[in-house]
Amino acid sequence: MKVISLAIPYFYLLHVMIVSIRVGAALMFAPIWGYPGLPQYLRVMLVFSIAIGVSVVTPFSVQAYNNPGLVLPTEFLIGSLLSMAIRIAFAGLHMGGHMVSYHLGFSAVQAIDPQTMNRSTLMSGYLTMLGFVMLLASNQHHTLFRALTNSYAVFPVGASITTGQWFQALIEASSQIFVIGWKIALPVFIATFCVELAVGFIARMQPGLNTMVVTAPLKLLIGLMVFGASLAFIPRAVGPMLETMILRK
Repeated sequence: MKVISLAIPYFYLLHVMIVSIRVGAALMFAPIWGYPGLPQYLRVMLVFSIAIGVSVVTPFSVQAYNNPGLVLPTEFLIGSLLSMAIRIAFAGLHMGGHMVSYHLGFSAVQAIDPQTMNRSTLMSGYLTMLGFVMLLASNQHHTLFRALTNSYAVFPVGASITTGQWFQALIEASSQIFVIGWKIALPVFIATFCVELAVGFIARMQPGLNTMVVTAPLKLLIGLMVFGASLAFIPRAVGPMLETMILRK
């Protein structure tokens, strides 16, 4: 009777385990996949499934595994920095939501943010959920997987990296938080400023006008209308910036 051997080479298993470090770090810090409510076993299955697929197309070198104490931290650092671009984009959405809530008078209205499981303003939670939908609907999660695969061409397993360049890129990407936040909040800011300016002119011509009673509902009405109209432009403003940050070498 012929016996079929299903033995898997030791170095291939080691290669998959090392690849799973970078993949796991990328998914651990990325939105949606890093959601605290996601079952742990599902995360592990997802990480190893992606790692098996990525390990097939990544170069393998036995010499790279001679020093695992240096390889493992490097793999974790590369994976975490790849996912930080998406995390920074969501931080920009969160900041934009805070600014919109402040100008609309919703600062005191708070709800649980499903991503951080902490209290946040109403608009921040709404934009976070909208960001989840945008991320999946625009296939930007494919960009993360593509960047993860391309990273092995730039930094193979066991390759040394210059941390100064990576941290400089991370600092430059972190500055995009304010850019994304202002792109979201600027239409509402301009609209509410025009309302306050118009009410101020009217109050000068009509001194008996109760500006507090008129301004608050008018700012809320016009601000929500402008915010709803600007939602269609958020993917155009954030999407290319997000893809550039993820695929940046």
